[in-house]
Amino acid sequence: MMIKGLRLQNFRNYQDESIQFTPGTNILVGDNGQGKTNILEGIHYLLTGKSYRVQREQELLRWEQNEFHLYGDFLLSNHKVLLESHYRDKKKMVKINKVPCRRLSDFVGTINVIFFSPDDLIMIKGGPAERRRFLDLHIAQMNPGHVSLLNSYNKVIQQKSALLKSYVEKSLKYTQLQLWNSQIIELGERIIRNRANLINCLQIISDHIYNDLSSKREKIQIMYHALGRKTIDEAISDLPRLLNEKLEQEVERQMILVGPHRDDVHILLNNKPARLYASQGQQRSLVLSLKLAELDLIRQEKGEYPLLLLDDVLSELDCFRRDYLINFIELSRIQTLITMTSGENILDSGTFLRVEQGHIRRN
Repeated sequence: MMIKGLRLQNFRNYQDESIQFTPGTNILVGDNGQGKTNILEGIHYLLTGKSYRVQREQELLRWEQNEFHLYGDFLLSNHKVLLESHYRDKKKMVKINKVPCRRLSDFVGTINVIFFSPDDLIMIKGGPAERRRFLDLHIAQMNPGHVSLLNSYNKVIQQKSALLKSYVEKSLKYTQLQLWNSQIIELGERIIRNRANLINCLQIISDHIYNDLSSKREKIQIMYHALGRKTIDEAISDLPRLLNEKLEQEVERQMILVGPHRDDVHILLNNKPARLYASQGQQRSLVLSLKLAELDLIRQEKGEYPLLLLDDVLSELDCFRRDYLINFIELSRIQTLITMTSGENILDSGTFLRVEQGHIRRN
C-alpha cells in the first residue's frame, strides 16, 4: 500500500496544498508549529474517518472556515485508488474513486495505516479507554463491519443511559431496560470476540519482537480483560446474568455498570502490570512492539504492508530502539512518512520535504 499524492484544502493550517510522495521513506522536515503533524493527521483522517488528536471535526477546520476537503491518490496491489473526505456544514462525506459511500464502514479499511507517536505511551500509562481505542481502530481497519458494530452498541448504551436518568415509572423502566440489555448481550458478544481474537494474534507477534528488543531478558503478556472474567467464554456466558444482577444497582446509581465499553487490556512485563512497574524505556519498547506487530498482522491479512506514519518518534527512541525500527522499515520496504525538526540528523537517506508555515517544498 502506498500514497502517491495528497491534497489538503482548509485543513488545519493548510489553505490549499498538494504533496507528492515517493516509495520508501518520506521525511517531513521543519520547525515546530509549521504543519508537519497536520499532514500525517490529514492522511490518518482520510483513511480512518477519525483524527487521532481531537474528537470534533470543527477543530480540524482552518481558521474562520466551515468546510475542509482531503484528497489522496493511493496504490493498492498496483491498482490506483482515489479517496476523498469532505466536511461541510457539520456533515461529512467520503468517496472511493469518486463514488460516495453510504456508510463509513464501506470506506474504512480500503487503505490501511499505522500511526505511531510519542503520545502512544498513553496506551501503557493511560486508562482502559485508550487501550480499547487501540484495539477497535485496528479491528475496524481489518474488519470494517466492526465500525457499524461499535456504532450500534454505542447507540444502545446512550439510549440505556438516558433511560436510567429519566423519570419513567419504575416498572416500565425495568421492562425497557431489559430490552436494551438484550441488545447489549447480542452486540457485546461480537465486540468481545473481535477484541479477544486480535489480542491473541498480537501476543504471538509482539512477544517475538519484544524478545529482540530486550535481548530475551524480559517477557510480555497481553490479555483482554472482559467483564472481569478469566476467559472470554466465561465472560460471554456470564454477560446476561451480570446485566440482570446489576440492574437494580444501575437504576439506583443511574449509570451502566456492565458491558464491553468498560473492558480493559492488561499488559504485563515479567508478570507485573507494565503501567505501574515498567520504566519509560520499557514502555517505549512495549508500544514499539505492538505497533510493529500491527504492521505484520495487516501484511499477513492483506498481503502487503500498510502505510506507516511516524510523528516525531525517532528522536524519542534511544539508539538501539531507533536502529531496530529503521532496520525493520528498510528491510520490509514499507512506505513511511516521518516528521522531524530541522536540527535532527537521524536519517541520511529518503525523500526530504520541507514544511514551512503551511507550505511544502521538496529539498
